Amino acid sequence: MKQDNSVKQQYADQATKGGFLGLATYLLIQWNVDPAIIALALPALSAGLSWASTQIGDENIASFFGINDKSAPVAKKSPAKKSPAKKKQ
Repeated sequence: MKQDNSVKQQYADQATKGGFLGLATYLLIQWNVDPAIIALALPALSAGLSWASTQIGDENIASFFGINDKSAPVAKKSPAKKSPAKKKQ
């Protein structure tokens, strides 16, 4: 099964974020931080990583490795086609 390049980027992005969270957990445990504080800190760190990845990479998918091409035109929605009114008989 051939994988798309964007799928590989997502794998790499999630592995990077997971590695960072694992390293942060390891360091907090080594520094004898209360487990309740660690449990509260991990979602905050995860949110911080998501925010940082929108600043660095593609803001639409919150990926560090996504292409952030601000010069690419944004597709506009075409107006909805209206069907002609039916005549009463």
